[in-house]
Amino acid sequence: MDEDKRLPMKIVGRQGKPKADVVAIDGMQRAANVLRQGKPFMPKGVFRFKSYKEADEWKLKMLTRPRNPASRH
Repeated sequence: MDEDKRLPMKIVGRQGKPKADVVAIDGMQRAANVLRQGKPFMPKGVFRFKSYKEADEWKLKMLTRPRNPASRH
């Protein structure tokens, strides 16, 4: 096959520039760690749900709940 008639080679998996710079988000991550006080966003354990919708609703409730019941006021 002639050099001129070859099709261009396709490159799969080439990485471009990173979308987020770790140094830029470091401050935000540190603030989140302080606010969480080392506690996880969601309780640990195995939970069973009847549907994905029910699981998603529970997950949203856990992510948006106050840190403790006294902080609601």
